Amino acid sequence: MSSHQALQLRPILPAEAAAYARAAAEMFEAAYRDTSDPANMAVHLAREFGEARQRAELEDPAMTVLAALEPDGGWAGFTALRTGSRAEGVTGARPLEIVRFYTQPRWHGRGAAARLMAEAVAWGAVRGHDEVWLQVWEHNARARRFYEKCGFRAVGTNPFLFGDEWEDDIVYRRALDPDTVR
Repeated sequence: MSSHQALQLRPILPAEAAAYARAAAEMFEAAYRDTSDPANMAVHLAREFGEARQRAELEDPAMTVLAALEPDGGWAGFTALRTGSRAEGVTGARPLEIVRFYTQPRWHGRGAAARLMAEAVAWGAVRGHDEVWLQVWEHNARARRFYEKCGFRAVGTNPFLFGDEWEDDIVYRRALDPDTVR
């Protein structure tokens, strides 16, 4: 069994908000610390990641957080999914947004992200969503390559507040067909 196959993928419950907040902040910081102003990183982490904020997400019926958990319970990655939102270029009647998608650096290139994305896409398709969309920082070439490899195509832009600065994110979308997602 390859290492990514040992991961347990499952929805996170509100009682797990503290662990979710810690893991999400850690993975976000790891993804952007080398390319971000430390002051903006601190503002963003304080605003976006905390037990109360993540508990509210987990209690929101429009949100689902799928985690990829290691056999020892550690977080390999996660994706936060939201129904009822759209951005420029999102044209589906029932779109699903990937609000966050992160893996621990130790899992990069080991199949965890691909498995997590496949689970997120399947989750949306079996629930009747006709497309999935996300936005990614224009300078995050690694993530953009991964999303394109997963069948996403750039369709627009959307502003993103990082710390005290507005940045441009690229909006990506992928059509969903419940018969062909797995």
